[in-house]
Amino acid sequence: MYKFAFALLCVAVAQSHAGLVSMDNSELTAATGQGGADLSWTLSLNHQYANDMSKNNISVMDANGKTTQAFYGYQCSSNEFCRLAIAPNNHVDLNGNKKWLVFKQFQGTLQIDQFSLDGVTIINREGNPQTAMQLTFYDDKPLKIRNLGFSTLAVETGTTGKEGYENISTYSTYTEKKADGSTVSGLQVPDFDRGSEQGFMGVNVHGNMHMSGKLNIFSFNCTGSSTGRC
Repeated sequence: MYKFAFALLCVAVAQSHAGLVSMDNSELTAATGQGGADLSWTLSLNHQYANDMSKNNISVMDANGKTTQAFYGYQCSSNEFCRLAIAPNNHVDLNGNKKWLVFKQFQGTLQIDQFSLDGVTIINREGNPQTAMQLTFYDDKPLKIRNLGFSTLAVETGTTGKEGYENISTYSTYTEKKADGSTVSGLQVPDFDRGSEQGFMGVNVHGNMHMSGKLNIFSFNCTGSSTGRC
């Protein structure tokens, strides 16, 4: 039984290679063909969909297309691990500590259900036919933008052995200065900001971006001559 299976496998391998022939450069240049691929793409960062590999879709919808469950809620084991920090030109404070521009609770999910990749022939600036890579986008397959942004933006500086992007300060109490110059300390921050990470602005984008059309990508300097592919 094993010998028969091995012999059958050898025959299949031999048959699968029977049609292969070698080609020189001129033959490769003259070769033409057709092909393409339908693709999908998803990028998810610091969301339930990104952390739970059992989720096959970013949301669950009913028969009417209404979302009944969403998996793009913010999910992070620790807020200081979900940040985007930039040190512009390595600026430092008076103590020599680097200044960081920190986007806190950075998150987002982007998904496009279908776009196509294939090859086409165009007429280039030399008036010759030239191959190009073509991307096709469909109006009924929009780019889905879900909960993309950050909760707050802050300029942070660190201390010895600790960079500024590691700061975990939150709003809890504040000091009020009265008209007569006196101050009152330890006042509770209103519920809206209490417990939130310190910063001065936040951004959140949620919606669909519809695209319809074709994008051709090719070398502008290619002449399209038969001496080489572009």
